[in-house]
Amino acid sequence: MKREKALFISRKENLKYLTDEFQRVYYGDEFCDRLIPFEKELKEVMSEVKEKGLSFTFVTPYVTEAGLKKLIKLFSVLPEKTEVVVNDWGAFRVIKERFSDLVPVLGRLMIKLKRGPRIAGFLDSLPKESVDHLKRTNLGVPVYSKFLTENNIFRAEIDNPLQGFDLSDVPKEIKLSLYIPFAYVTTTRFCLTANCDDADKKGVIGVFPCGKECRKYTFYLDNPVMNKMLIRRGNTIFYQNTQIPEKINNFNIDRVVVQPEVPH
Repeated sequence: MKREKALFISRKENLKYLTDEFQRVYYGDEFCDRLIPFEKELKEVMSEVKEKGLSFTFVTPYVTEAGLKKLIKLFSVLPEKTEVVVNDWGAFRVIKERFSDLVPVLGRLMIKLKRGPRIAGFLDSLPKESVDHLKRTNLGVPVYSKFLTENNIFRAEIDNPLQGFDLSDVPKEIKLSLYIPFAYVTTTRFCLTANCDDADKKGVIGVFPCGKECRKYTFYLDNPVMNKMLIRRGNTIFYQNTQIPEKINNFNIDRVVVQPEVPH
């Protein structure tokens, strides 16, 4: 199977990573509606991508009502048939009801999958049936996949978990995009990165105005329970997995999405 290769960026300046190996650009943010791009930069990125003759996908996060209003404004400037990765059912509903000319893609936050890296430490002690279960996703649940296709969702984004995955139960009409090398573990609206560079706020926990500290700092979290270094970027935890699954050709994965930097 010939696989499309996409570059994932969250800022215009990261178009510097664009090389001839890519056929598509993903642009946007998956994890925070405070990082939804401004219309001006969105148009500039789309223009540059179009000039290079590449395909374009707009990526959106889970959102508040304020974030949804931002997305509605941006959806209105997207060309017809533009792919939009949705990580929020409210954003999907807006596309379905008001922007039906756009192409919804199910984001990886919408995929139910065992994500924690601790799992790799005890896989050998589990029975094969349990390991097989931990490799599956909700995309293989018939009622769920039927709901997706009935709502014109024919692509889903997936992480590369340490236990591997079994996607043999995913209907063939649902194509898959594999994200490498950063797999997301968990995310929250509560951003512990906020005010991290303000000494007076040390030990103070709360909800603060966003200074986009996540664009400046990355934290590496080591724990003896984990066999992988955890990476905190803003409100989200990741780990790195550069190993491509051996059985990738057995599934519906026709696109690989490359993240040159930790997302955010």
